[in-house]
Order: sequence, then C-alpha cells, then structure tokens
Amino acid sequence: MRNAIRMTMCLALLLAAVPAGAQVREVGLEEAVRLGLEHSPELRMGKPDIDKAKDEKLSAGLAMGPRLSLDAGVQYWDQATTVEFVDSKSMSMTQEQIDLITSLGLGGLLSSLGTPLETQKRLTSSVQLQAVQPITPLYSLASLYRMQGAALEAARLDQRAKEQQVKFRIADTFFKLMSALQLTEVTQKAVEQVEAHLKTAKSFNEAGLVGRDDVLRAETMLAKVRDQNNQALSGVALARAGLSIQMGIPASTMLMPKGDYPDPPPEPSMTEEKAIERALSDRPEVDSVEQRGRMADAGYQATIGALIPTLAGLFRYTHFEGSKFQREDSYFVGAQLSWNFWDLGRDIVKMQSVGHDRDKAREALVGIRDQILLDVKKSWLDLRTARSSLDFNRMAIASAEENLRVVTRKYEASTATSVEVLDAQSALTQSRAGYAVSLYSYYTAFANLQRATAGAF
Repeated sequence: MRNAIRMTMCLALLLAAVPAGAQVREVGLEEAVRLGLEHSPELRMGKPDIDKAKDEKLSAGLAMGPRLSLDAGVQYWDQATTVEFVDSKSMSMTQEQIDLITSLGLGGLLSSLGTPLETQKRLTSSVQLQAVQPITPLYSLASLYRMQGAALEAARLDQRAKEQQVKFRIADTFFKLMSALQLTEVTQKAVEQVEAHLKTAKSFNEAGLVGRDDVLRAETMLAKVRDQNNQALSGVALARAGLSIQMGIPASTMLMPKGDYPDPPPEPSMTEEKAIERALSDRPEVDSVEQRGRMADAGYQATIGALIPTLAGLFRYTHFEGSKFQREDSYFVGAQLSWNFWDLGRDIVKMQSVGHDRDKAREALVGIRDQILLDVKKSWLDLRTARSSLDFNRMAIASAEENLRVVTRKYEASTATSVEVLDAQSALTQSRAGYAVSLYSYYTAFANLQRATAGAF
C-alpha cells in the first residue's frame, strides 16, 4: 500500500512535467510482457526455424515411401517402319502350285505375303509409370526421420528458452523504470529539504547568526541535488523508452508502470535446493540439449544403415502406341539389389566420425546442467543480497531521519553548523536512494530467479 502511494506521488510529480500533447499510458508488468513477446524480433526470427524443422521432418517421413516416377514421350520418325516377309518379285511358282493354293482358299494369304507390312507407325507415343520402394534403406531413413523430429523439438525448446529471456529483459526494464521513478521522488524531496535549509541559512545570515559561507554551502548542495534529480529524470526517460521499444509502441509514449509490489517484499516460496532441482527438470535448455543428443544418436544409426546392401522393390507399368511388335500395356513387379562395397571403408570412417558427435552431445548435457546450477545459485544469491540491502537501507533511513531532525534542531539553536545539516541531508538522500534501488533490485532478482527456474516461483 505504501509503495502504491509513493508511485502515485511520482506519477503526479512527473505528469506536471509532461510536455503538452504527450501520450500517457499506464502499463502493468503482465501487459508489458505480453506485448513484448508479440513484438520481439528475436522470437519472430525463431518461428521460421520451427517451420523449417517441421518441413524437414515431413520431408524425411515422405522419403520412407515409394519413389514414383512418370516418363512420357511422343516420337515422330522420318518414316514408318515396314517389313516385307516375301519378295514377290523373286517368287517362282508353277500354275499347278498356284491353282492348288487357290483351291485351298489361301490365295489371299499368298498375295498378302508379298505386300509390305507396317510394323511401326511414323508417330509413336509412350507412357511409363514406375514405383521403387526402398526396403533395407528404411533403417537409415527411419533414423533420419527421428533425427529431424528431435531437431523440431530442439527448435521449439530453444524458442521457449528465448521467451524466458525476453520476459526477464522486459521485467528488468520495467523495474528499472519503477526504480528511476522512485529515485526521482527521493531527489525531489532532497531538493525541497535543501531549499528549506537554504532559506533558513539566508535568514540566519541576514540576522548575523551565520556567515556567508553557510549560504554558499547550501547553494552548492542545492545545485548538487538538482543535478541528481535531473539524472534521475534522464534515467526515467531512458528506461521508459527502452520499455516502449521492447513493447513495440512509440518510444515517445509516456509509460507509467503500475502494480502492487509489497514493501517489504515476500520471502521466496522454496529453498535454494528445491529451486535447483526444479530448474534442472524444467529448464528448456536441458531438454534442448537432450534432443540434440538424440539427433546425434539417430545420425549415427543412419550411417550404420549405409553399410548394408540396398534392396528395393520395383513396379513398372508401360503403355506404348504405334508398334506392332510391342504390347500396348505391360507391367512387371520385381526387386533390385545393389551394394557399393568399394566405398565400404569410407562409410565406416564416416560412421566413426558421427559417433564423435554423439559423444560430444553427452558432454554438452553435463555442461548445460553445470551452467544451470550456477545460474540458479547466482540468481538466488542476488535475491538474498538484495533482501539484505533492503534491511540495511531501511535501518539507515530511520537513523538518517532521526539524525537530520536532531541536527536541524541544533542548527536552529545555533549549536550545529550548516555542514552538519547538509551532511545529514545527504546521508538521508543516499539511504532513501539506496532503498529504492534495493527494493526494485529485489524484484528484478526475483524475476531473474523465475527465469532461471523456468517460472517455478
């Protein structure tokens, strides 16, 4: 509740300085993350990789089916092909032989034997349909299909890991903006306090109670805290522009973060050991490396299949028109065996080479687990450190406020110097600024721990 009140005060303070016509938009972390995920060029670039992996998996699956081919052609020859079975000019038969053949009713056959027979027309056409079904290569093809399936899963897991990174970057910028707004409030209060002290110093100087040096010190401090306020405002502008760009909206949008972030924040809901356990089981990077290990193993199995002879089933259908000596429709079913044993040595070496990739993938799995363990460990320590800084700065604020109250009273009673008042005001400003940074550093560290544990918290 106290945090919400402070943010409302910051909002009112900054709205007063908003240029006329500027667009103001309140945004919560959930909305910022949603828009950021939709806009992220990194995630949009990852989608074609997934689509490509899908197509390659489908292509590998289709490769296990029969190879179908169709050949068709039309031929126009220089002339038709004819065959003359009997040379009528060389035939010599007696009249008795001719009469005998005629009496037997074979006269027409005799005359046709002397006529040239067209065995192939001048225009011919053919259509051939062939199907070849690999049999022994199915072992290698199935391994390649599994490899492409693992590649698809790896691409999807990589995309999930990128989403976690994008979410954290947006949360980091979101809390930087909230921290910068809080620093703006702190420095503005410091300006007001130094202005009040400067007013007192001037009145005391006019009354002859303090020297001119007290006024100069107060003016110098005022210039310093105003500079700090300007730096805080610049930090707000930079964080706001960064968040706008990540959300895919105009950088000139006057973003105002909203949300209920308790002060002090809640404790983590699980132990460090449980966080590490959840991270090792849920982080997409682990599954991605495991999928790449499956890819390497499937590639190794595919090279084994290349060592065996190739056996394929064969079906061919042919339709031919324009020839007397070829059937118009014919087909056959058979099998074909081939084995390029000359390259056997090369294939064995290739299999051994792919086996090294499989060993490399196993070591990569060990490496990614170590990295995740260290990542969670660091995120957890960052969270605990931010919590400790919060406790320290909370006590420092209480001490600095009391010190400033006492020193101010002493100054008014002419028992303390202007230097002591300004030092007390500076200490209070530093404590408040440190608390603002620690508070949102805690929430940033919490968001980073969520990324490190794949959203386990």
